[in-house]
Amino acid sequence: MRSFILLLTAFLFMSPAWADDKANPQEQEGMAFLMENMPDRDAKELKRDFLVNNVRLAYQAIGEVPWGHEIPKDIFLNDVLPYASLNERRDHWRKDFHRRFIKMAIKSKTIDRAVVVLNKYVFDTLKVRYSADRRPKPDQSPYESVKAHYASCTGLSILLVDALRSVGIPARIAAIPLWPDESGNHTWVEIWDGAWHYTGAAEPNRLDHTWFTKKASQADASHPIYASSFRKTGLSFPMRWAPELKYVSAVDVTERYK
Repeated sequence: MRSFILLLTAFLFMSPAWADDKANPQEQEGMAFLMENMPDRDAKELKRDFLVNNVRLAYQAIGEVPWGHEIPKDIFLNDVLPYASLNERRDHWRKDFHRRFIKMAIKSKTIDRAVVVLNKYVFDTLKVRYSADRRPKPDQSPYESVKAHYASCTGLSILLVDALRSVGIPARIAAIPLWPDESGNHTWVEIWDGAWHYTGAAEPNRLDHTWFTKKASQADASHPIYASSFRKTGLSFPMRWAPELKYVSAVDVTERYK
């Protein structure tokens, strides 16, 4: 069934109608990456215009920011281009977030500075803050969080990842299903600026310095840390709120936190 869906999608997107729309080779490559790796739910439900606009705006963003030329293609495809991180509702966030945050990103001049600035500015602008009790659900999409004004650590992280991607900053979700001291789980954000670094969403500290730094350093094979991946990896990202869902890919990044 999936092969049929992908063939049909490929026909629709690589048809003369797509060519007439003046897609350049980069955009065609980006579209092919999304089609190859998207979960079945998206292949069935997402519209052509949603993906076309997402691809064009992603390439536009890296052409505008000072660090755009430094991002390797594989990092761009997997950590800037995707329209979603986990199982959240698929929102049309890229154009809106780009408009809101691109000037602040360019003004910051470097990725690390932009992340720290945007980690405060995004949540102040959108009026979203953390609440374990007042958020409607853990896996909120960006606009679900904006509507509620509250989000879990997962909802905050999804929102920050999308805001960063909208301005050409490679970003992904990271999480630990259970801390080694069994005090619960947590979700945060990783960003790439030549190497991967981490930050807590709505916690505008310098990179790699958070309240959970010591706890993360104690992660091990029994309590691993995962980062999300749009590219298929053969490993599933564990989602405590939806353990039955296995279509979100992951990489084990435990050793990087030692």
